[in-house]
Amino acid sequence: MFIVIAAVLAVILAVLVVYLLFVLGRPRSLAGTQPQSGVQPIWAVYGPGTGDTPLFKRPMAVAVGKHGRIYVTDSGNNRVCVFSSSGRFLFQFGSFGVAKRMQGAHATYKAGRLNFPVGIATDDDGNVYVASFYNDSIEVYDADGIPLRRFPDPSKSVGKGSSGQDGHGIAVTAVAVHDDLVYATDQYQVFVFKRDGTFVRQWGMPGAQMADLDHPNGIDVAKDGTVYVSDSNHARVTAFTPLGIPVWTYGAKSSSLVATDSAQTEEQPIELPRGIAVQSDGSILIADAFRFDIVALSAKGKLVGSYGTRGVDPGQFNFLNDVAVSGDSLVIADKENGRIQMVRLLK
Repeated sequence: MFIVIAAVLAVILAVLVVYLLFVLGRPRSLAGTQPQSGVQPIWAVYGPGTGDTPLFKRPMAVAVGKHGRIYVTDSGNNRVCVFSSSGRFLFQFGSFGVAKRMQGAHATYKAGRLNFPVGIATDDDGNVYVASFYNDSIEVYDADGIPLRRFPDPSKSVGKGSSGQDGHGIAVTAVAVHDDLVYATDQYQVFVFKRDGTFVRQWGMPGAQMADLDHPNGIDVAKDGTVYVSDSNHARVTAFTPLGIPVWTYGAKSSSLVATDSAQTEEQPIELPRGIAVQSDGSILIADAFRFDIVALSAKGKLVGSYGTRGVDPGQFNFLNDVAVSGDSLVIADKENGRIQMVRLLK
């Protein structure tokens, strides 16, 4: 009798697991849900809901491409998942591959493979740029996930100094595309490439001066070419000219921070700025992982508002890591809740 009961319970448990994965993998409509601290939830999804890995494992970044497609770096699963603008799963691409062999190990990289993908961006042609952190490079795909190219070469030095393993390639943390240029951050620098991978320039270094950076984890570019960087470990956001000259900072400032005649600083609360996105009106949105909210700034670095609170309910965040603009809505990489959410800010 005990064996029969155990078998029945096992079947029930298996059915329940399948059901939960199916439910969590489907976009959950949140229409009618009460807003949370100025955040109106629209839908949430916890992964593809199919295959061997139906759930996200710490989704780190989001980008919106052609036809409203939403691209998500599912970092723990070394893949990119693609959804429609309504949250319906479309397809995925990428798999685990090691480009830089450690002692006693084998390189397993093939075109398109990833090793802890973090930042992601799209260009006007629909191509997708993925920061493959441990492979010290950016993988580029077409809109359907077909590998196109990789840069920089992770076996060669880049510009005046590289940050990748053995001083080659760059340990890229975030990526943005503007016109014909690709912008990438590593631990202390911003690198600029052409879309074909040709190196253009770089700026930034360790330190507490206005132009210095400490583990930036977000970057985006405005229509006028202003480059906005989430300087995460300095707890500030800095605006740069296209050539890397600082214009303003928002957030904590060091006593040794030096302002110039052409630059202003403003000290305001922000704790761990991560992903950053420029809206069509030029204002800036920052995912603040430690404050569990979205900070909105004007193009001049003035506070517009902050939205959100910590939690697991719809419209709440738990160590959110990135934000992307989708029409009049936003897509959030809600990392520690293991989901992405589409929301609207109530201003």
